[in-house]
Amino acid sequence: MLIATFQLDLDAVALEQAFDAVPEMTVEAERIAAHSTQWTMPCLWIAADDFKAVDNALENDPSVDETIGSDEYGDVKYYHINWNEETYERLSSYIDKEGSILRADATDDRWELEIRFVSRDQFDEFRTILQKRGHTFKLLNLYEPGAPRQTEGKVTPAQRNDLVTAAELGYYTVPRDISTRELADELDISHQSVSELLHRGTENLITSHLMTTTVEA
Repeated sequence: MLIATFQLDLDAVALEQAFDAVPEMTVEAERIAAHSTQWTMPCLWIAADDFKAVDNALENDPSVDETIGSDEYGDVKYYHINWNEETYERLSSYIDKEGSILRADATDDRWELEIRFVSRDQFDEFRTILQKRGHTFKLLNLYEPGAPRQTEGKVTPAQRNDLVTAAELGYYTVPRDISTRELADELDISHQSVSELLHRGTENLITSHLMTTTVEA
């Protein structure tokens, strides 16, 4: 098994036109454990200053078929979307044969995908697909799960802020100085959302610091 991090152009994944309309937004796809390609990156956390502009950008982006639902939490908004058929097929081809997208983040000029491949052949096939389609890409990291390595945790700015705030307010002390509900009030998000954000941030730190061995590409 290999885990690789790739940097890809927007047109190799999705939302190219949305970023043209709202270049300052940042996107984090929520990981969902599901085998159906219909559940490939359907949930997005988007940070932006103007969510009306984001709503319009998603509505007009050809890679998005429809927005099923959304909820706003301060300067971050959660979107549940359906990709169009072409985008579904493109994403599913990247993770065919039991691969999975572990992390997907985007800014105005690129996507960064962390993908788990079941074999070296699948990893090579993924790069071949990108080359055949004319997509430029950069391999940022490649490793086998196993021995520890020392590296900066792959957490998003929102996760980093929530984890640091939770630590500063005594959420991780024994006994806790602040409850999950009180922390949610401090962060101005729902009780369920703060639990999910802290869980994802902690998982990313563990994955980055404790579960990796670097290998050559």
